[in-house]
Amino acid sequence: MNKVFLLFFIFISTTIFSQDKGYSGGFQFKGMIASNYFNGGTNLQNLDSVSLENKSNFGYVFGMTIRKSFNKTLGIESGLRFVQRNYTAIIDSTNGNYNGNLDYRIIGYEIPLKGLVTLRASNNSIFVAGLGVQLDLYPSDVFKGDYYWQVEIQRKSWIQGSFLANIGWEIHPAKSGSFYTGFSFNQPFGDPFKALVGYYNSSRAITTYNLTGVYLSLDIRYYFEPKSGK
Repeated sequence: MNKVFLLFFIFISTTIFSQDKGYSGGFQFKGMIASNYFNGGTNLQNLDSVSLENKSNFGYVFGMTIRKSFNKTLGIESGLRFVQRNYTAIIDSTNGNYNGNLDYRIIGYEIPLKGLVTLRASNNSIFVAGLGVQLDLYPSDVFKGDYYWQVEIQRKSWIQGSFLANIGWEIHPAKSGSFYTGFSFNQPFGDPFKALVGYYNSSRAITTYNLTGVYLSLDIRYYFEPKSGK
């Protein structure tokens, strides 16, 4: 299923972006906002002798973006982005009187494909709403441990998919490109990671939980002046 999704995604992207249309490119930065409303924040478990809290910390997304506008209202956008999710596993155990934190990060890459709708706000600004899907690429599993406990993060697959949406405001100073600020929401089609928590150097996990990978982010972008031609 993932291979079919990948081939379809590449075909659609190549078909659309090979058209002889004007385009604009730039850079994008997104700062993740931890939120329990979307199951992307804190995960709490209480066992017989262990209390485990997995907390989502500030993460970020950075990369390039390419946009094509078909007319004054409709457009499409893609790009390539690096993403880093940061977490802290807070473990409080009566066995050995352990109380400590294990910080770990999960890195990946995003290739989005979104349809855009723009509405004129003023002579030099517009409102932008986007909706689409993306490919999520995860290069490896993650392991973090200390002298007593360990956390192993297993990816469900190296390639997965997500639903994404964004809304924001964009201004166009004269001959200075475009500046965009807004909010983005990313929802994987399924939980991309499984966490296994146990004693250090032990093959048996004390507990497991899924990481949803969901995030809400503050989105900042800059686009260069649009070009025309292929």
